[in-house]
Amino acid sequence: MRSVVTLLLTLLLAFAAGTVTTGCSSHSTTTTRTVERPGQSGAVERETTTTESSESSPPSGGILSGTVDAIGFVLALPFKLVGGLISIIF
Repeated sequence: MRSVVTLLLTLLLAFAAGTVTTGCSSHSTTTTRTVERPGQSGAVERETTTTESSESSPPSGGILSGTVDAIGFVLALPFKLVGGLISIIF
């Protein structure tokens, strides 16, 4: 019994360490384009277009909730498999 508890604690700590090391990911792109055209009165018209796009992942719930979600997923997996097999049969 003690070895099972030790194994579960080790897996929990390993998962928590993996969760801590992952950071927030974001991606930002800025594009600037300048076009020069001769105007009607000999002047030069400049048109500048700037496009900015930003993409980021939503924040995670934290170490504890991530661990609870993973444990819940693992516990629900056999039930999902059996439910899928039953739906295939019937």
